[in-house]
Parts: sequence; structure tokens; C-alpha cells
Amino acid sequence: MIAQNIAALLLAAVFLFLLFPACDKTDSGTDPDIVTIADLMPRDNEISSWARNSGGDGSWKATNPSELQDAINGGSELYTNHRFVEAAMQSYTGTVNTQSGVACEIQIYDQGSESDATAVFDDPNNVFTSPITPSNPPSPKSQITKEIFSHRMKFVKGRYYVLISILTSEDKGQEVLEIFAGNVAGKMP
Repeated sequence: MIAQNIAALLLAAVFLFLLFPACDKTDSGTDPDIVTIADLMPRDNEISSWARNSGGDGSWKATNPSELQDAINGGSELYTNHRFVEAAMQSYTGTVNTQSGVACEIQIYDQGSESDATAVFDDPNNVFTSPITPSNPPSPKSQITKEIFSHRMKFVKGRYYVLISILTSEDKGQEVLEIFAGNVAGKMP
């Protein structure tokens, strides 16, 4: 009698297990609520006149600390010290004013929780020089810095820490950064 009850429980457990399909972050399948980190990146020409770069330097994905270390060539401790889950980078080429061939790079870090993403943003080793608040912030926790030949933005939305850079000294570079940031933030759950 006990053996029959155990067998029935095991059979029921196996049946329930088969009812729930497996899911992971690598394939969103047909469920629109499951978002992969790659889904957060703008597609080719989704932002007018900006195309994805392909090849070894055009993108990377890291799903563990060793891959992250290799991808960003050092500095991974900033993220791994705050519960890094996975990250991806995608670079784009486009035009700012009359300057063509401008590079823009987006790095998205899934830190697992909003508090860990905020810890990366606020980390003393991750300070922007003379930061300003974006005109159209993608989230309440966002900053821009203008350097001699580039603009950079960082922001937090949910469990994600995002870093975007654009290599142009044109003032319109900040506007382009904000367009990219709004696009990425708009896709985040």
C-alpha cells in the first residue's frame, strides 16, 4: 500500500513536471514576457540611419565572470562584486550632423536586482566626471558625461545597468545617446 502511494506520487510529480515547459534566458520563444538581454538592443536601423556592427568587435555576450573578464579586458570586478548575472554589448555605426561613421556602443549588464544594478551605478570606481542629468532621462537613475571626443551615459532600470557611449565631439551626440537610451529602456520589463 505504501509502495503504491509513493509510486502514485512520483507519477504525479513527473506528470506535473512535464506540464511546465522549461525556459531560460537564451530563447524567448513565443512568450512575449520572457526577454533575453539581446532583445533589449536596438535592431538594425531601428534608430534611423544607425546599423549594427557585426563580427568579433561588433558584439559580445558574457554569461559568467570569466567570459565578462575576457569581453571587457579587465574591470569585470565592478559587476561581479555586485552579483553579475549576464551582459551583452552591441556597437553601431551612424551619422551625427554631417559626421558619418560615428560609433555608438551599448553595454547592458543584468545584475539580478535593482539594488545590485544601483550599487554598480553608485560604486566609487564608476564615477562620471562632471555628470549632468539627461534632457530625457530613460530612468530616474541616469547621468551623462561629456568628454573631449565622446559622450557617455549610464542608467539603471530594474535589474539592468546600462552604459552607452558615442564617439563624437558634436553636441548633438548627447541627443543621439538619449535616443538610444530611450529605445533600450523602453524594452526593459
